[in-house]
Amino acid sequence: MNTIPFKGHIISYQFYSNPTKPTIILLHGFLASSYCYRKVIPIIQDNFQLLTIDIPPFGNSEKSKSCLFSYDHMVEAIQFIMADHQIETAAIVGHSMGGQIALRCAHQLNQISELYLLAPCSFMKHSPLFAKIICHNPFSPFIARRLLKQKGVYEMLRHSIYNDYLITDEMLEHYKQPFLNRKMYPCIIKILNDHQGDLSEQELTEIDIPVTIFWGKNDEIIPYQIGYELIKYIPHSTLTTVEHAGHLLPEEIPNMIADSILSSKEFPVQ
Repeated sequence: MNTIPFKGHIISYQFYSNPTKPTIILLHGFLASSYCYRKVIPIIQDNFQLLTIDIPPFGNSEKSKSCLFSYDHMVEAIQFIMADHQIETAAIVGHSMGGQIALRCAHQLNQISELYLLAPCSFMKHSPLFAKIICHNPFSPFIARRLLKQKGVYEMLRHSIYNDYLITDEMLEHYKQPFLNRKMYPCIIKILNDHQGDLSEQELTEIDIPVTIFWGKNDEIIPYQIGYELIKYIPHSTLTTVEHAGHLLPEEIPNMIADSILSSKEFPVQ
């Protein structure tokens, strides 16, 4: 893994250099990390230059509650990492929270050529009062730690994945690692405070690039029906709903995601 400092963060990322090929950035969801794309990467890496980012404070990125965790901050960080690697244009694959960050990148930057959204966070509004109550409650990190401990990583994965047989001991070990660090919990609380709300309907209509959306029909985190609302507003978007799939699509349908990327008209595979 590589690291890069950006405005108070040490951000962890992996760069799969392939300079003659188009670039794809992979962004994970809340409570996950770049690890979730480990099944997709081997299928597409011969045809693309890849950049996976551990969105702070997740994965191996720094866990500091003094950092900013807003979506706009992450857009700036992605642009900074792209510039550091002389990446002029890129497509983005974004899962859940990473999908909303991908949408913001497409709305704010002219360097994004295409989006692949996997059950993206959409239509959530910012609640200043809720954020203030949570952020300024000194017991909030303790409560967050207690809730995650009670629920357990296995139950969280079961809630996110339709087929339990996909959950392996190796997965459990990896997904629980960040939560063994007590510094994670104040960061989770601050994420709630820094949350800006998702792009508005008007902002979605201004995204003028191809957008491919996948959604599991058994998603218990973000209902797939939201996908039908999303494509009403994004002009060049398509939605594929997947039977017997939940929310953690990079783990559940890696081949379908990879096939869609490889068959894109934006990226003719040689």
